[in-house]
Amino acid sequence: VVTSDAKTSVVVRQTDEEGAVTLRDILYAKCLSLTDPETAYMVPTVYLGTGLLQTIYATMRVRLRDHTSDISYERELLTMEDGATVSLDWYPGIVGGLEVEGESAGKPIALVMSGVGGSSQEHHIRAMVKSLAACGRGFRVAVVNHRGTAKTPITSPRPYDSGLTEDFRTAVKHVHGQNPESKLVGIGFSMGANILTKYVGEEGTGCMLSCAVSVCCPFDIGVSSAAMNESNLLNNYVFQPAVMSTLKRAIKRARHLKLDSSVNIDEERVRNAKRLWELEDEFLVKIGGYKDLNEYYARSSSANFVDRIDIPYLAINSLDDRITPPHGIPMDKFSTNPNIALALVPHGGHLGFLTGFPPRIWFIRPIEEFVSAIV
Repeated sequence: VVTSDAKTSVVVRQTDEEGAVTLRDILYAKCLSLTDPETAYMVPTVYLGTGLLQTIYATMRVRLRDHTSDISYERELLTMEDGATVSLDWYPGIVGGLEVEGESAGKPIALVMSGVGGSSQEHHIRAMVKSLAACGRGFRVAVVNHRGTAKTPITSPRPYDSGLTEDFRTAVKHVHGQNPESKLVGIGFSMGANILTKYVGEEGTGCMLSCAVSVCCPFDIGVSSAAMNESNLLNNYVFQPAVMSTLKRAIKRARHLKLDSSVNIDEERVRNAKRLWELEDEFLVKIGGYKDLNEYYARSSSANFVDRIDIPYLAINSLDDRITPPHGIPMDKFSTNPNIALALVPHGGHLGFLTGFPPRIWFIRPIEEFVSAIV
């Protein structure tokens, strides 16, 4: 775990009973799965000992439903300023996320975001959601689906991208407005982690979240994009086909919406694109108003906002992640910003972190420990 020392760690809360409690205190007293010398380790499942195997296995079971993830959501639709529609999938089933009387009143709420091409239906999302709802704090959870995903109506020609934080910002304001007594926490995975991290940095001292957790955050989008577009087994046969098919379906669903006349999209290039960078270059860059790919990557990278984070923030990354390589992590900022901490695992792959037999998701426990301790 990389974080500031005891002298500089930020005070998270101060009570008569506890005194001044710092982020470091919480990590070492409440997050034992990250800091206890006897339990703070992640031993990969015996047949999933490399990042490649972890990533492939996690991708193959993304739609798995088992006793850890067998949940159903209730959906709420939000309209964004540009007319886009974003869906919030709530669990347990609290329609609209409204504050209600009784046991649910004032309970903390977790807002969760998936990675590129993902949604509330992914196995690791459902397992995380179910665990948070069942833990001692009894979180209510809203999965914020990116525009155009999870069968959300497409009502704007602009798709989501790695740096678009406005949709999540709108969702946070909405949930806070409906539930003023509830503490809010944010949890993001992969691209959703980048959006969450960038959002928290942009908000600074005005952030409405009590804390945030990112898993496999691609802090430097340029580094992550280069890794994703390499020609190798993982990209050629697992990651790129899955992501590209999802994005192309979303683009096809949006064909009825007219683009601004100044946006000149080469539709043939979009149809024939084989790599994510081609779609980004021809579609996301032009619609988002970026000059080129380099500007898109630079402006979207959450690494540029990490030093502005002013709430307790935990990042969990793997050293053998081929999608978000560790050399893209701004290591120095985790030692200098007293509000943040980084947990590094040797063998977790990308959104794998599978341990035991049958394989179970390791990162659920430290996330649950962290957000529960903060709220």
